[in-house]
Amino acid sequence: PLSYLQLHRLQAAKATIPSPRIHSSATAISIFTPSIMPDLPDISSMKLSELKKELTLYGIDSSNFCEKSEFTSSLKNARETLPRPKTTYREVEPPKPSEEEVRAEKSKHKSSSRSKKSSSSSSSRSSAPAPAPIPQASTSSAPAQSNGTSPSVKKDKKDMKRLLASRSPVTALQRLVERPSEKLLGERNNSFLPGSPFSFALRGSLREDDSAIISIPDGVCLKINAASLDRKAVEAYLVQKGSIGVSLKISTEENPQLMPIWTFDKEKSKSYTVSDLGLEVCGPRKIRLLAFMEMGFRSGASVDVFVFGSVGLDRNKF
Repeated sequence: PLSYLQLHRLQAAKATIPSPRIHSSATAISIFTPSIMPDLPDISSMKLSELKKELTLYGIDSSNFCEKSEFTSSLKNARETLPRPKTTYREVEPPKPSEEEVRAEKSKHKSSSRSKKSSSSSSSRSSAPAPAPIPQASTSSAPAQSNGTSPSVKKDKKDMKRLLASRSPVTALQRLVERPSEKLLGERNNSFLPGSPFSFALRGSLREDDSAIISIPDGVCLKINAASLDRKAVEAYLVQKGSIGVSLKISTEENPQLMPIWTFDKEKSKSYTVSDLGLEVCGPRKIRLLAFMEMGFRSGASVDVFVFGSVGLDRNKF
């Protein structure tokens, strides 16, 4: 039997053992506070998608929330007042592996892939049959396909070039400059798409730098068939002392010298038009056209030479 002193010590030890029961609601609330749950991320640093996920775990419908502040305040209240859900935040978004784990996984994967390759190559060498002879037709067509010059590819490239050429106009530009002051009076600028007629009025001049520049793009051809003069303007011009006539001159990139292709002479010419020039120039190229005044231009009079033709696609390319 225990003595009185031993019984007193035993009762004192039992009184010091804490009770496991929760005696107040405040103690129950403190269990779910964020300070006791260090694995939860800070609400202020969470993204909107993360806030929605955690609210869903708490069983809170966030479909009516508009502002982020509503999500954060609702989640904060849920963490403080509601029991923690079984599925934790870390289970939803697992932590990233460390650098050492990534390196170990890569080295393991490389070693396994090397072993697989060596075993498969050895097995394929032992079981592979002898190569069959290659037909002559396939050998002849292989270089064309490898170089991308198959008939379908060639056709597509040709169609693209044709489409580009059909949208590229021939342009004619002549600057009108007052002499001798060199004052720019204006310019004559026209463009002609393939399939359209060509017509341009050249202002007469004594200077070669007053020529009109005709630009012809790649895949397009310009035909100059005819030229004409206005009868009244020519008669007024020929009245001047020393006037002889008008010449239509042309130069190309290959030969920059301006040469006459048609001349109207007041004593020898009977017609004010010419319709058999038959000149065709295909691009890419630039040419110059000049209406050259023979003498009488010195007193200030000038006439226009009207040039006519057509613009079309280069038949040798398309």
